[in-house]
Amino acid sequence: MEQKECRRILKILTVHEGTSISKVLKKLEEYRNKVYPRNSFSTRLKNGTVNYDEMADIAKLLGYEIQFVKKDFPNIIIK
Repeated sequence: MEQKECRRILKILTVHEGTSISKVLKKLEEYRNKVYPRNSFSTRLKNGTVNYDEMADIAKLLGYEIQFVKKDFPNIIIK
């Protein structure tokens, strides 16, 4: 995944769900019992250093899941 892909996906999800990154980070803080300062998280999004577990938790909190779909065989989906 490209560096900026997580950022783009998160923006799409927040707009689609009628929320903001700040509100999502607040939910993530409560869920993970960890502080996520908006500025440093935004920097990590820009740098592509947000890890998979964080993105998976964000997806879960927004009611989504991450899937891997085989390009040659789109009916093969790994969750």
